[in-house]
Amino acid sequence: MRPLAFWSGIVCAALCGLVDPVWGYAAVFVLSLVQIAMLGSAGGSVFLLIHYAAILTYFSIAPAMQISHDIDFWDAGVMRADSHTQALMLLLLYMAGVEAARLGERDAPADAMARRDGRMAELANAQLLLLGCAVFAFAALLVKPELNFVARGVAGLGSEDNNLAIDFIFYSTLPKLVVLMCFVALAIQALRRRTLWSWGVAGIAFGLAAIAANPVNTARQVLLIGLLPLLVHALARGRRWLLAGLIFGSIAGLGPVLNLISRGSIWGEELRTFPFSQDFDAMFVVAGILERAPIPDLGWGRYLLSAFSFFLPRSLKMFPDFDPLGWSAILGNFSQANLSLPPFTTAYFDFGLAGPALFGFAVSAAFRAVDRAVQAGRPVSGSYLAALVLLAAYVPFMRGPILGWGPFAASGVIAAFIAGSLSSRTRRAMTRVVRRRLPSA
Repeated sequence: MRPLAFWSGIVCAALCGLVDPVWGYAAVFVLSLVQIAMLGSAGGSVFLLIHYAAILTYFSIAPAMQISHDIDFWDAGVMRADSHTQALMLLLLYMAGVEAARLGERDAPADAMARRDGRMAELANAQLLLLGCAVFAFAALLVKPELNFVARGVAGLGSEDNNLAIDFIFYSTLPKLVVLMCFVALAIQALRRRTLWSWGVAGIAFGLAAIAANPVNTARQVLLIGLLPLLVHALARGRRWLLAGLIFGSIAGLGPVLNLISRGSIWGEELRTFPFSQDFDAMFVVAGILERAPIPDLGWGRYLLSAFSFFLPRSLKMFPDFDPLGWSAILGNFSQANLSLPPFTTAYFDFGLAGPALFGFAVSAAFRAVDRAVQAGRPVSGSYLAALVLLAAYVPFMRGPILGWGPFAASGVIAAFIAGSLSSRTRRAMTRVVRRRLPSA
């Protein structure tokens, strides 16, 4: 029933988009709501739930309202309707690829999702280890306090510093995510044990996390990747509407406010609320690239390889010329280079109209293993925390660009394995029979 509703809805959204892109995005809004409602069972895909929550947040009502009111961003002017329609079609192709990878898949029974993994057992002193790790990571933030405890944009850090990106990863992003993941692990254990000691330790970790990752000097990707895993664990299998609503509300409601607090007030910006906030400029940028930049020949994978080589030093970056946001036509049409480019657009530059569908299929197929890992009863291991982090990281991944998202996601996975290794250890699930002083025949 759910696949039939999706494919019918995607056809309706495409037809509405051909008439007017505003109606097309409105149809995507309705389609996302229907899919979230039909994913309500405990055994349903957590990935698809978060996927449609991200679609609902970034790619439905926000661009519809922007187009209908002729809103423009970054001094680029108003885009033509046909450019917005083409951008919408790339989104619909990506959504179709995501669902195509799930054809024939059945939801797991609710009771199967609650089974514990007997191969893992939580350490008795895991809480002390996690708290100690959080304190150590917090202390690492003090090595370079100008990166972590000064409002973003006023620290006097110039772009001419070649080591700035590396310093941010090792002295800011990674320690902050370690603190956050230790708090997530402690919070999960507190929810299970419900003892005064566990709540107290989790409270101390929360205090460290609140100071380390406050929104004044912390990227919102770090907040999503570091805190959303706790909500995924607590709500994804039970209160799915609440999880989708929290994702939508935190980004659509708190996002513009946090943007103003963290950097907007520094640059003299006024508060702009959803849906006209610059937090929702992704599809506007896609339409701008399609309209005002000459589309080159197909990259046949080089655009995606260039984007996913974020872990390499700049001098070793793969195919540095295959970066759409670095095109002179883009830099000449937009007032800044820090733009959001959804990854399915990068796939379009590589493989044409087949690119978004193929990319969506590959992403959805990869997340099938992650779906199976998310079970509320599992011990807090590195693999379990990494699965939660990957699901959380999908939300900023959808907005893009891959190059800007990658360091945060990679740091989050590393932090998840660090926290998980302190929280649990492998143990064989076997019963040992001990016989003492058995009578002899």
